[in-house]
Amino acid sequence: MSSTNHPSFWPYDARDRVVLGWKGLVVGVLVADVVFFLVPRVISASQNPQYAEYQLSFLPILIVVGALPIGLVGVPTAMQLGKVLRGIRNQWIHVAAFIAAGALVGTLVGVTFTGWTTHTLAYMSLPAALGSGIGRLAVWKLVHINDHPSLT
Repeated sequence: MSSTNHPSFWPYDARDRVVLGWKGLVVGVLVADVVFFLVPRVISASQNPQYAEYQLSFLPILIVVGALPIGLVGVPTAMQLGKVLRGIRNQWIHVAAFIAAGALVGTLVGVTFTGWTTHTLAYMSLPAALGSGIGRLAVWKLVHINDHPSLT
């Protein structure tokens, strides 16, 4: 539930327009985690349909084990980007920024391990972009919104 607060009840800076709490952060990270690992499985399953069940059977394990790198790379990136975007009311800009940041971070991490290949784009950049964008879209209604004019 998106909430709009009166300035006297707004516990954040008066210039902050959109703020995400811990509940929203957890939901966004979990959604991004699932999407990040689901996208490569779907790509692999579409390339080799006979192994689709086998590919998708690894998804729960990958989601649990993948929480560590997502927690170490994705969460700090998302928190910093969220702080930068606090003053922007338009949430579509937030989603677009998270998609761009996810693609950039996914590419940087992927290139570090595999170099510039189509594998990097399909299995790191695309899942990171979709995961972070869909994760941010999933918390659209969980943000706190300040529609009142800034006092500063």
